[in-house]
Amino acid sequence: MPISAIKALKERLNKFLIDSGMSKNSLAKTLEISQSQVSNLSNFGAKRWTKNTKKVNDFIEEYYQDNIKIPSKIEQKIKRILTNNPQNKTHILSALEIINSLTKDIKDD
Repeated sequence: MPISAIKALKERLNKFLIDSGMSKNSLAKTLEISQSQVSNLSNFGAKRWTKNTKKVNDFIEEYYQDNIKIPSKIEQKIKRILTNNPQNKTHILSALEIINSLTKDIKDD
């Protein structure tokens, strides 16, 4: 893991705690790591990548993937399309799968 990512974990963790409303203690219990490790990460950051820093990082990434904010214009358009014809769901899902595969190709380059 790059040093910049290790240093950024402190800021990402603190942002996550604010955004999610989760306490350090709850996060520690959820991840089955000590509360002092979560507190140390939050207060001082990490000096190296360990299995517990990876657990914290992966949990934060998953949270933001599951709780991504959909821009209101996109949400309104999709709702309008589905209201006009609920069968359009299949077409929307197909289009999103195509877009997803294109973004994976870009990341792989």
